[in-house]
Amino acid sequence: MKVSNARYFRTLKTLDTFVDRSLELQYKGPNLSGFHYNRDLLKAAVANTYLETVGNRADSIQLAIKKVPISNIIWELRSAVEHVGTRFDLNQKNVILALDYTDEDFYGDPQGMWIHGYTGAHGVTGKFKFLSCSIINSDIPQRIFD
Repeated sequence: MKVSNARYFRTLKTLDTFVDRSLELQYKGPNLSGFHYNRDLLKAAVANTYLETVGNRADSIQLAIKKVPISNIIWELRSAVEHVGTRFDLNQKNVILALDYTDEDFYGDPQGMWIHGYTGAHGVTGKFKFLSCSIINSDIPQRIFD
């Protein structure tokens, strides 16, 4: 299935808006914005790796995340899902949200709210905790987000 350029643009614009609003960034402002961060975020997601591995903006992205309350990110995620959901008529369907969490080994100094202490084997000093959410419904032919 070929995806149109307009759909790619709309998807990137939605991601830009989400990052800008959740991190209280200004699009085309004097500092970096979602437009600048999204390339590294997408490359890390595709490669299933750390931001530091694929880009040069990891420190500024992490600093921007630390500056805002977690509620900003949660409310903007909710808003984005509602916006995207209207394209799939999710407000007209019964859907199930599947929430799952996982963790990944961390080998540095375990500080901050995203890394939880761990005294495991092989030099692991902490664990990253990830929460994923999927919309499950047999009438929806494609994945909304994960």
